[in-house]
Amino acid sequence: MGRTVLPFTRELYREEESWGGFRRALRREDRELFDALFAAARYHTAACTCAGRAVPFDAILMSILVEERRAARELSRRVEDLERLLAGRRGECPDGS
Repeated sequence: MGRTVLPFTRELYREEESWGGFRRALRREDRELFDALFAAARYHTAACTCAGRAVPFDAILMSILVEERRAARELSRRVEDLERLLAGRRGECPDGS
């Protein structure tokens, strides 16, 4: 028996292509962001395949959200590290001793 469901990778590329008009209307720097969002979805293709969603775009959006959340968490961690560093320096003497 043949497959009745397209492999998710093809579904993902088909979805990305369907947004072509939207992408073309974006400013150049926003096109790069748009492309990065779909790259994030491609990073999670295996998870999207396992999701078994009736609407593939649901899994694509969830993949994008996971990557955006990862980036936000990393930025928060970096801000906290910088705040600790600055707090530690506040306790130092101005002449460095």
